[in-house]
Amino acid sequence: MAERTLKLLGKVALVTGGSSGIGLASAQLMHAHGASVAIVGRDPRKLDEAAKAIGERTFGIVADVSNVSDIDHVMSTVRARHGRIDVLFANAGMSHSPTLRLVDEAAFDAMVGLNFKGVFFTCVRSLPLLSNDASIILTGSAAADMGRLGDPVYAATKAAVRSLARTLANDSELTGKRIRVNVLSPGAVKTPLTKMAYELPEVDAYVRKAIPLERWGEPEEIAKAALFLACGDSSYMTGSVLAVDGGMAQV
Repeated sequence: MAERTLKLLGKVALVTGGSSGIGLASAQLMHAHGASVAIVGRDPRKLDEAAKAIGERTFGIVADVSNVSDIDHVMSTVRARHGRIDVLFANAGMSHSPTLRLVDEAAFDAMVGLNFKGVFFTCVRSLPLLSNDASIILTGSAAADMGRLGDPVYAATKAAVRSLARTLANDSELTGKRIRVNVLSPGAVKTPLTKMAYELPEVDAYVRKAIPLERWGEPEEIAKAALFLACGDSSYMTGSVLAVDGGMAQV
């Protein structure tokens, strides 16, 4: 790739949930555009494999971002390695909580802990490291607009992420450094986490019927939107939600 086309040349990007799916595809694309990338995940083997696949300016940090102490470890590691963060992609999350009447306290706490608590404290703990004109990207979901009866806590956490982005975008500590905060809102995307769903014919048919483009998205398609939010191409966007969902939430 010619240097003049690199959109993140010399930047430092931190991607949570970076060892597979949307996070991995986004980390790969950010690296291809010149960034040094730190990826965060819970599985050391997957992290090592992902870091090697992404490239030489990449390293993995083993952490569970539902634990604040682990988030502190992530930030101290990035500080020691790079001293700053130019792009923060708070992407780690989970789906498939029980249906409404079957949600118990453990399932609720696990979902909220990763999908909202983890995102909140990842953003807060990153503040001392964020550079001027940095970009924060939060992974939302079409479910935040639609609601999802089969996964009610997931939908609620993604609505909370939307609200958090709007709050952070107006916080004086961030606006004083011209830090932008936006939500990337995917729909149905083929990732390791959704594999059990899209391989079931009845689920696949249901999802395709619900999407105007009549297909699942690919992680690489979401990654292109993440790159847009990460770089200067989106310099006049903050507090926004960028839907990359095949029209799913618009129906």
